[in-house]
Order: sequence, then structure tokens, then C-alpha cells
Amino acid sequence: MLTVKLVLSILAIYLIGFATLKYVLPDVRRHVLEKLALSFGLGTSVISLVMVLMFHAGIEVDRTNLFLFFAPVLIGFFCAESKLRFRRNMSQADIHSSTPFLPKDLNPLEIFIIVVIVASVGLVSFQALFKPMFTYDAMSIWALKAKIFFKEQTIFTDDFYNSDRLHYHPKYPLLIPLVENWIYHYLGCVNDKLVKIIFPLFYISLISMFYTTQRRFFSRQYSLVFTALLATIPAFVRSDKGGAVFSGNADIPLAFFYTTGVIYLFCWMKERKREDLLISAVFSGLAIFTKNEGLGLFAVTVFCLSIFIFFNSKKGIVRQNITSLSAYIIIPMLIILPWLILSMGMPTFIEEENYPGHLTLGTIIGNVSRMPVILSSFCLELMDIRRWNIFWVLFGVAVIGGFKYILKSAIKYILLILILDFCLFVLVYTITPWDVKELISCSMTRLVIQITPIAVFIASLQIDMVLDYRNGRS
Repeated sequence: MLTVKLVLSILAIYLIGFATLKYVLPDVRRHVLEKLALSFGLGTSVISLVMVLMFHAGIEVDRTNLFLFFAPVLIGFFCAESKLRFRRNMSQADIHSSTPFLPKDLNPLEIFIIVVIVASVGLVSFQALFKPMFTYDAMSIWALKAKIFFKEQTIFTDDFYNSDRLHYHPKYPLLIPLVENWIYHYLGCVNDKLVKIIFPLFYISLISMFYTTQRRFFSRQYSLVFTALLATIPAFVRSDKGGAVFSGNADIPLAFFYTTGVIYLFCWMKERKREDLLISAVFSGLAIFTKNEGLGLFAVTVFCLSIFIFFNSKKGIVRQNITSLSAYIIIPMLIILPWLILSMGMPTFIEEENYPGHLTLGTIIGNVSRMPVILSSFCLELMDIRRWNIFWVLFGVAVIGGFKYILKSAIKYILLILILDFCLFVLVYTITPWDVKELISCSMTRLVIQITPIAVFIASLQIDMVLDYRNGRS
């Protein structure tokens, strides 16, 4: 019975997300895998944001109130959608866009790659459901909050406002705990095993989104190769540092939201489609609502987008570019505003990380002696084939070997985002009040996980561009 309830809870997430996607972008044709990936991301975010609004309104977050809110919305949407489909004669292109996941003309190599991807999904799903939460952060930061919400049905409890209670970072963003709370309400109980199903689904959404955006630029076989490269990275599927899919930590969800934001931003730079910028802005905001790192990563993205707009504002599109940049900043701020208002009213704990407070010139200069340890640790991390295979070596060869081609394309802006992301991580390790060696040992792999999909995307673009130039196709 619990399994049936779990399936229904996940189905509800996809339906809510799909309804949101159709409301926002009703006429955009998409691959079925892309629809599923975006629907899951939007579904988890809408559910969690509605819960935050319920906190503000003083409404108890229980199963009955959640049902009363979402049921009419879904029923109304699907009634309207059914009438629209009934009245509209679907074109052959529409039928083709909704065909099965696997085309009939797959060659043996493509079949083998798909089997590898499916095996990776099966492995992480089994590991996620085989055992309950086992890492410290998963239990003390994310799952504990979800259990409090399930029990108290509100955020206004001593667990968040009494400084004598056990400290577990009460001001951390709440997307993951609230989604876990959603699962608990459907199950009717706390279950640390079944609730972890959301993490393989974030992983599946990540590789689905990655594949479908690859297909906008490359052949099916080429896209499958790099999707398999991403899906089989050891740090994702069997990391010993707590960042893997099955760990119950928020690194893979953050990687999904942040990667989606950056890749769709690149698509907007290339094709200037409004819907790409909108998706990028929304998912960038959701990255902030997932982990604190999301805010720093978003600042990096805004900076690089500003540079792009500065160098690409030809006469006649200046106002359009300014509007696009403004929307890209405002939308994420609106997404996280309800949570920011709540968190500002919470007491500040002594143990709470206050990185902005440590971001001073004196702290940076005083800790500059850490730089050799930090940089050498990053080098050792990226060269560790047990966690990353040879990907980062391949990435370095691809970027350095074809750097002159990068300068001629929009890839340079995405590469700048990645470089600044690394600089951001170095800065965090420089100003942290904790022992830097100890912090590096438990967090560096998890930080690199958050931006690795972007590096895989850059490598695919770069290698294809080099091949095109050498074959005289570009």
C-alpha cells in the first residue's frame, strides 16, 4: 500500500509541474523527455512554494489543505486541455513529437549507450531505496526539517525559533525538506527509505534535460554519448563523499536546477527564444531555493549575462536586452522572496555560517596562506579517476586544444560561468571560519558535482566545434 501511495505522490508532482509548464508556455513543442524533466522540476518547486505561502497565511500544511488547493487547479487545467485537444486537429508534427521514447532506427552503438544510461539509473535508484538516510547533512538538515513539518504542519515552531533547540541550519532553503514533507503526507507516515525516491528522479530529470538540449545542436548518437558520459560519472552514482544521487543530499537537485538554468540561458544566447530565457530564470531561482550555494551561482550567471548583453547590444535591441536582463534578475527574486521574508524573522545562531559577514578584504588577506592548499586540493580532486573517470582531463584537453574556437562563439560565456564558479568555491574556502582542510575533505566533491554537468555540456560543444572546423563544415 505504501508503494501505491508513493507512486501517486510522484505522479501528482509530475501532473502539477506539467500543468504549470502548459500554463506558462502553452504553445511550445517539446520532446517528451524534456517535458518530463521540466515538469518534475516545476512540480517540486510549485509544491514547496505553495507550502511556504501557506506558512505565511497561517494555514496548516496537511494533506487535506494541500488536496483542497491542488485538486481544483489540476481538474480545471485538464478539463481545459481536453477541450482544446478535442477541438484541435493534431498535425503530423504534433503526433511525431509525442512518439515513443525509443525510435525504431537505433543502431547497435546507440542501443548499447541507452542500456548503459538505464543501468546507471537503475543502480542509483536501487541504492536510494535500499537504505534510509545515512549522511549527516541528509539527516540533520533536510530530512529533520521534513519530519518537523510533517509533525507540526507549520514553520512557526520552537524548532525554528528557539535557540536552545538542536541546531540544524534553520535558515537553509527549504525546497528539499518541503518536497520530502509532501511525500510523507501522501504516505501518511515518515519513511526514510521511500522518501529518497525524489533524488533518483532529480538525477533522471538532469540527464533527460541534458539529452534533449543536446539534441537541439547535435545528432542523436553524439548526444547519447555525452549524456552517457554525464550519467556514469562515479561521483554521481557511487561517491563516498555524500554527494551521490542516493545520499539524500541536495547537491544533485541543485545541479539539476542550476544546469537547466545555464543551458537554457546558452540556448537563449544562440536562438533568442523568449521561452528559453524564462525557463532559465525560473530554474535559476529554484537553484537559490534549493541550497545556499545557489545564490552565489546565480550572481555569477547574472554577471556573465550582463557581459554578454554588453557586447551583443546592437542598435535596435538595446531595450530588448535590458528587459531580458531585468526579467532574469526579477523572476528569481520573486521566487525566493516568500522564503526570504520568513528566514529574516528567524534568530541567528552562533554556529550558522555567515559567509557574507566574513567576506572582507582583511579576512581574504589574512587567509591567503590557504590558497596553495585549496588550489592543490582542487587539482587532486579533478584528477581523481575514482570519482570522475577521465572526464576533467578530457575537458581540459577539449578547452585548451580548441580555445581559439571558443573565442568565436557563445561558448566563451558559459566557460566564463564555469571558471567563475570555481573562483567562487575558492573564495568560500578562503573566508570560511572552519578548518579548511577538514571542510575540503567533506565538501569539495559535492561542490564539483553541482557544476560538472555544465562542464560536460561545454565539452560536447567544444569537441563538436573542433571537429566541424577540421572537417571544413564551419
